[in-house]
Amino acid sequence: MSEEKKTIPTKVQKGNRPKIEEVIDYCLDGDLKQSALDFAVYMRENGMPFKLHTSTTRSQRADYKGDHICNILICGDEGDCYRPGGSPYWAIGPNLIHMDKYKDEIISEKLRLNFGDMIYRCSVAHPGSRGGKGCDPNKPCAGGRDLTIFGDGFDGICKWLWPAVENPDEATVRIIKRLLELERMARDNK
Repeated sequence: MSEEKKTIPTKVQKGNRPKIEEVIDYCLDGDLKQSALDFAVYMRENGMPFKLHTSTTRSQRADYKGDHICNILICGDEGDCYRPGGSPYWAIGPNLIHMDKYKDEIISEKLRLNFGDMIYRCSVAHPGSRGGKGCDPNKPCAGGRDLTIFGDGFDGICKWLWPAVENPDEATVRIIKRLLELERMARDNK
């Protein structure tokens, strides 16, 4: 990363409501930048543009028919994205709340994702975990939720942060796009 990117430019600050493409351009370089930009374009062209929804411009979400369908997280080398001092990365968090309706396709098309360490546990239920910000034991979401994802069970998952895939390669992005397509179809057929 070049030294000029150490200070967040005004156009990428939250008050200016930057598009995710501007954030990607500021935070990432090379192949990471290109793959994140390609995914952002895909989402916009398919009626699911990313928009601000948190206190940071680097985490944005896309909706489908008024419901959250996917998050994107873009992190430069400033150490501001759950991994202080880490190298730049981007992550996709598909919100696959209707997976049970297309589990046969997941199996037959081999659409399993590996979330690695990007599964966010509730920091109230799992002290020391990297759950959401502003967590409090008195909030109604405290304790998280239990999820079965691709046949694996997880307890105490943050209710606000869906598991994500960090720096997805081209094959993984294709899988995520297919899963989002299946999720949209499931939502259309509710």
